[in-house]
Amino acid sequence: MELPSTERANTVLGLARAAFASTGGLDELQERLVEDLGYLIRGSDFDGVPGLSSDEVAATSAEDRTSAMHLAVVLEMMEHPLRPEVAESVSAFFAQLGVVDRLLDDARLLADRHFSALAADLSRHSWYHEATVEGRRNGKLVELMGSRLAELGVLPDPLVSRRWRALEQCPPGSWGRGVYDFYITHGFPFPGERHGIYELGARHDWVHVLTDYGSDAEGELDVFAFIAATMPGESGLALLAVTLGIFQNDALKRVRGKTIKNARVDTLSADGAVDRWAVAFWRGTQCNTDIMGDVDLFAMKDVPIEEARREFNIIAPEDLPTLA
Repeated sequence: MELPSTERANTVLGLARAAFASTGGLDELQERLVEDLGYLIRGSDFDGVPGLSSDEVAATSAEDRTSAMHLAVVLEMMEHPLRPEVAESVSAFFAQLGVVDRLLDDARLLADRHFSALAADLSRHSWYHEATVEGRRNGKLVELMGSRLAELGVLPDPLVSRRWRALEQCPPGSWGRGVYDFYITHGFPFPGERHGIYELGARHDWVHVLTDYGSDAEGELDVFAFIAATMPGESGLALLAVTLGIFQNDALKRVRGKTIKNARVDTLSADGAVDRWAVAFWRGTQCNTDIMGDVDLFAMKDVPIEEARREFNIIAPEDLPTLA
């Protein structure tokens, strides 16, 4: 999910807002996200997202329309419950602009409470599915299946679990040791252990450690906003949609056959949650690497966390902007 540049911000944010105009406009949380993003992108030059005339909407570029559609899908999935008329009007708005996308179809599934179909489509188009297919091509199917069977509690995979448990030997303050401590602190089973997370899914835990986002509902939304902003295409946005389904719009209770015990509704309604979420999107745009897809994580296990942040241009937690 690419946020617009400073020059394109008003147009993209204005388009996303316009998509909701026919059904009463954005709600308070949605409006807050749009305004926050405008401020984070434009800084002191930002004085609110302007309305767009019909001629200005018609003159927008394909790039602006696609960026606005991605943001509109996020705004839709924030709403709980999402009204069918909103999903239909947003879809119609972008169809008139020549933008037809399956993510808009997913929003309609959400609005119509077709949660099983929504979960199936998001899973089919997620990064995890794509990475599993790629692993099959690269001869890693047996290894992936081992961690998957362990996740389901069928059979542990000692080879996988030993690799992750060995992160304890990484130097204090290193990225790998941070991941080990993350699992121990939260009492999570390691990949390869019974009910441990699928090894591909565990890659996002390295991002948790690097960004210092927690494992509670708000932390999960923040880390996947960051991830969505760093990944090319729509695969990261699909991961974020799954997370919203678990922690915001009450659509998903199970993922890859596992019940999500800490599922929560309306997480973004908590005090300051939307502001911090907006910062997580913006922080992801500052990152120079698709960490989920392009980094050999275990090769960097001994690298100090601060050094890894510098390499990937990740703003340190203490340096993040605070939105009033």
